[in-house]
Amino acid sequence: MTEGLQNWWTGLSQRERWLVAIAGVLAVGVLVWGLGRPAVAAFVDLESRHRAAIEREGRVAAKVQLLAQRPATSVATAVDAVAIDQYLAQSAGEIGLTLDRNEARGQGQATIAIATARAPVLTDWLASLEGQGFVIDQLTITPAADGTVGLTAELRKGGQ
Repeated sequence: MTEGLQNWWTGLSQRERWLVAIAGVLAVGVLVWGLGRPAVAAFVDLESRHRAAIEREGRVAAKVQLLAQRPATSVATAVDAVAIDQYLAQSAGEIGLTLDRNEARGQGQATIAIATARAPVLTDWLASLEGQGFVIDQLTITPAADGTVGLTAELRKGGQ
């Protein structure tokens, strides 16, 4: 077979040899591009996914560390001097949330409702309340069409 190929090559004129050589180089280039481009894209995708996973892991680790740092005495037990509904309204107002319903339900319990809020702000606020010793007995979060969420929750002071 190599003898047949060698005979074919010697039978070509100098111009034909140049054209076949250029066509071969172009064919190799197309093959390298066709195989290399998807491989490079896969590595770039892997790198971006890895970077996103590292960022998520850092955020989760920070939240776990924050939750592990419980105060010696919970804020919820120190709120005895202030009614729970007043404390919740003040706490929500400090971060820009508006309580549409805020009803005290007996000793150290309240029902709240928020019509519209950004989900990350709302969940961070609820997590901070839990970190302060409040217990969320019932929680309903409903998404809205504009990308915000609504919330209805029943809270109580921890240890009650």
